[in-house]
Amino acid sequence: MIRIATFDPYEEKQLKRLCEILYTAFAVGTEHSSNVRLPEGFAEPYEAARLLEEAPRVHAYADDKVLFLTSKKLKDRALPSGSAPTNGLSKYAGEKAIITTSVVKDLEQGMKTVARHALHQLGHTWELHHCLDPRCAMYPTWTPSFPQGEPIFCPFCRDRSDQKIRLAKS
Repeated sequence: MIRIATFDPYEEKQLKRLCEILYTAFAVGTEHSSNVRLPEGFAEPYEAARLLEEAPRVHAYADDKVLFLTSKKLKDRALPSGSAPTNGLSKYAGEKAIITTSVVKDLEQGMKTVARHALHQLGHTWELHHCLDPRCAMYPTWTPSFPQGEPIFCPFCRDRSDQKIRLAKS
């Protein structure tokens, strides 16, 4: 099950659409689980790694994945070559991911881009690596073409995610 937890208010219609896209991609139940409070001491832009670590617990079972959603900007990541925008973050093989919807001006029109980022981060939680197919949501997010792609997996990544989901704990 994928549980979406929101730090900010979203229209129920938009959350339902995101759930439908995630259900189609992963073939597992997806629901907006709860609105959660931002932990104390956070100012925009949010430090994604710290926010994932300190985020409130969301009721979930052992093999559930939790996707936190915020409309606020996430802090750029420092890299040896400079800084890179952070549109989402997850721990590889972890249970939680976060994405920001600040990358689009209008969530309704930008749903495809937001959903693609969600698939990418949730894919990492199911141990998917980056993919060389630019049509796949596991294609690196920092590439200029990433936002224009569809929220889908290539056949290889789809098979790999299906395999990981079937081997889940419950």
